[in-house]
Amino acid sequence: MVRLAFPVVLCVLAACAFDDGGVKVGGDAGSADAGVDGRVADAPSPDAPPPDAPPDAGACPADPVPPGLPVCPLVCTGGCDESGVCLIDCSGNARCNDRTITCPEQYACRVLCTGTDACDTARIECPDAHACTVVCNGLDGCGDLELRCGDASCRIECGNDPASCTGADVRCGRGSCSASCNGTSTPTVDCGSSCGCDAC
Repeated sequence: MVRLAFPVVLCVLAACAFDDGGVKVGGDAGSADAGVDGRVADAPSPDAPPPDAPPDAGACPADPVPPGLPVCPLVCTGGCDESGVCLIDCSGNARCNDRTITCPEQYACRVLCTGTDACDTARIECPDAHACTVVCNGLDGCGDLELRCGDASCRIECGNDPASCTGADVRCGRGSCSASCNGTSTPTVDCGSSCGCDAC
């Protein structure tokens, strides 16, 4: 006996949609925001910074506590305090002019460049892992200074003298990096890979 098969395919057209390959496709084909997989793309947050915004200093980690040494290094001409800060005192006319000043690695570093040409054309190398601050006052106190920061916070403070930081160049590390200017003289600040950078 011959059996005849009569396959019947039922589909409720209002509830089904098929692509050319017969596979059901979800989502609203008329939606302008739907992606290729039917999902709607996330809209950018209204609080998100623009892509070319400078890094946020609030994202920087806290500076590590410097361990110090039993004996204060000779380069710390202004002494060392209990918090592990080495003070390098270049106060006076041309006292550190044309010199390379290397901060000791076990300390945070504070360099005073106060006076005419106090640190003019000098190079200051900050510790790799600890905070570093340079204070500039006087005519060319930090004129043409090269400040090379480490990976902790790094700051140059330019005083009221109109030429206290003329020609100074700051190269930031990965830590927070900033310049403050009380007068019209401003240093060049290369933010590099700094986690937070603020120039005058």
